[in-house]
Amino acid sequence: MFRQLQDMALFALVVETGSFTAAAKRAGLPKSSVSQRISQLEQQLGLRLLMRTTRQLSLTFAGERYLVHCQAMVQASEQAGQSLQMLKASPSGRIRITAPGGLAIALLAPIVTDFQQRYPEVSVEVYVSDTVKDLVASGFDLGIRTGKPQDSSLIGRFLAHYPRYLLAAPDYLAQFEPITQPSHLLQHRCITHRAWSECLLRKGDETFRWLQPGQHVTDNLLYARQCAIAGGGITFLPAFLTAEVIQRGELQQVLPDWQAEGNELYLVYPSRKLNMPAQERFIETVMNHPLVADYSVKPSLFD
Repeated sequence: MFRQLQDMALFALVVETGSFTAAAKRAGLPKSSVSQRISQLEQQLGLRLLMRTTRQLSLTFAGERYLVHCQAMVQASEQAGQSLQMLKASPSGRIRITAPGGLAIALLAPIVTDFQQRYPEVSVEVYVSDTVKDLVASGFDLGIRTGKPQDSSLIGRFLAHYPRYLLAAPDYLAQFEPITQPSHLLQHRCITHRAWSECLLRKGDETFRWLQPGQHVTDNLLYARQCAIAGGGITFLPAFLTAEVIQRGELQQVLPDWQAEGNELYLVYPSRKLNMPAQERFIETVMNHPLVADYSVKPSLFD
């Protein structure tokens, strides 16, 4: 099939140039090879396409009919190449991104908005899920994830190291004696993210490993935050989901003198090579966005 497509293009070139010699020169092939391949094409089709004399070539009726389709194929190939050149010249097309709920809302939403203001010809599809997706199998161009990617086939670009905090609603905390030691956490209700069931706290040389109870478990940090605001107990949240609710007084930090282990944020994608300009520009936008710098807090106790 592929050889026949090449021979169809070669046949159209012979007709365009008017001779095997000129066609061979244009194609960078020996004249004998061009003549032989056209003869083989005719044998395969079972019809003569060209009438040959020592001085000129002419199309048979079958050749005229066949030429229309050959020229259409060549034109389609040229148009396909031109469309890709346009993609390279000006970012356009579509990119598909996956991100967990908290990151999608707090970080990805403003970044995508800024990106599309700069590159309005690029359409963006964002799939929000706390379930880690296989980028290649699911057809995603990029993903934002917490923690270093375990899949060695993926490119992982470090974005930020952000702290995490123990938080609860003031009304909830007012019902109990003040929490002054990590061991007091054992007496409290907790909203636990299934990926972060363990919390390591440190104060100077002291450490405390809190195994969060499993009476209320979720796979969504936004849900955990909302439950905590509603007075459901203590939860463990990353910095990018805490600033506004703390400022509004909806949540307050528990054990502020004890530092919780932070986490790392990565931008992941399948390959460094031959990416569409739209994808390259999006990667640049993420890596250089002020929000990424705002959340990039280097840990002091857990290096």
